[in-house]
Amino acid sequence: MFERSPFQRGPEGGGLSKMLSANPAMWTVLAINVAYFLLLELAGGSENVEVLIKYGAKYGPDIADGDYWRLVTPVFMHIGAFHLLANSISLLIFGGIVERSYGWRAFLALYLAAGVAGNVASYAAGPTVGAGASGAIFGMLGAFAVYLYLNRSLLGSSAPGSLGGLALIIIVNVSLGLTTTGVDNWAHLGGLIAGTAIALRLSPRATTEITYGLNRRLVRTQAVVRQASMATIGTATVTAFAVLILITVLISLGDSDGNRDLTENLTGRAITALLEERFDEASSLARRALLADPENDSLAILYLIKGLGESQQGNTDDAIQDLTRALAYGFTNPESRALAQNELSRLTGR
Repeated sequence: MFERSPFQRGPEGGGLSKMLSANPAMWTVLAINVAYFLLLELAGGSENVEVLIKYGAKYGPDIADGDYWRLVTPVFMHIGAFHLLANSISLLIFGGIVERSYGWRAFLALYLAAGVAGNVASYAAGPTVGAGASGAIFGMLGAFAVYLYLNRSLLGSSAPGSLGGLALIIIVNVSLGLTTTGVDNWAHLGGLIAGTAIALRLSPRATTEITYGLNRRLVRTQAVVRQASMATIGTATVTAFAVLILITVLISLGDSDGNRDLTENLTGRAITALLEERFDEASSLARRALLADPENDSLAILYLIKGLGESQQGNTDDAIQDLTRALAYGFTNPESRALAQNELSRLTGR
């Protein structure tokens, strides 16, 4: 689908050393992603919410309190092996093309800025925990599209076909995101917009170089691509991050109060659902409250509700884990503590 551009410098063949030398930044990012994933797995699991928050996932309440670094670290984090595998394949394909076209410095600027922009968009959409390189990869798609469009005269017939293929990939991914649960469409959109916008400044552009000989006789003309200078890359990157931080600060105004209100609302609804024996709904509401603010003052009650709900649904292992956490956080109400202890004893037989 994507024909090779004359100035996408990459290995036509050869071994591992040529592959690494063609895309040093992409391979470095991929290695960081894998290392981060292994760290999460060793720390308790890359799908464990508490582990994700502890090790730097996007988490609204902490960002609202000034942890802006949480907009950067999730770009290198992944939730589960399939998430890592899917993004790694996309990075190998599109990241490699962008790095060979733009150069490694511009690639890193685009990857980070698009990834952070995706997290800012996701943060604006809600306080839930999130991680992944999807925003950065959508930024790669936007950057490649800009590259193809600006150099379409030199690329010839390959440009329209490649642009059409990119459009199809974006449409398919957006459609899957809208019809599949657990997909952060706002992160995808934010990354795509940021990557496209920054690429308009950083994209290499084809120019015609004319060579003259003696008596100013024309010797030859050739198409030459000129990549963005260090100064241009630096200015564009600093500007992008300044804008993104400003947007984050504006979003954060009043956000902490909003998260607390949301948690209180979900907790109240979870208690009501439990009392009415709607156990599945009670567990779901408690889980949402924990995601919205896992450091609130009702952790023991929320884990108790979730544990009782899981128990009634036959999810014994999850119920034991939740009830143990509830007791660890401690109850001010003796009746609630006794309820958690009795249910835990029943499940464990002790």
